[in-house]
Amino acid sequence: MPSYIFGDSVGRDKVGRDRIEQKGRHNTFTVNNSEGVSVDELNAAIVELRDFVEQLRRTGVVTADGSVTDPDAVVQAVQSEPSRLKALTKAIASGAKDAVLSVVKDGVSALIVGLVGGQS
Repeated sequence: MPSYIFGDSVGRDKVGRDRIEQKGRHNTFTVNNSEGVSVDELNAAIVELRDFVEQLRRTGVVTADGSVTDPDAVVQAVQSEPSRLKALTKAIASGAKDAVLSVVKDGVSALIVGLVGGQS
């Protein structure tokens, strides 16, 4: 019976994005190279995303409720400043996309996360 951690499956021969193959019986194995994000890294990604959305609000690209008024401007902003979203990029690449989006729930966040996820 698989369980789910940040959208990744744990069960059978899959742990996160890694496929583990076990030969023989009564073997044990430990996965030590988890590339998941820590709580601090997740918090940094959330702060980074909120700050970026706030900048877009100040420029009028996003309304107060998070609705996008100019999608092309959002795409341009994300693509022109990839280094500004390093923590967010790492969190998404490590499988924490759903965790980030569960905290930052406005409409533009999903667009930004999608764009950043496509760059990683």
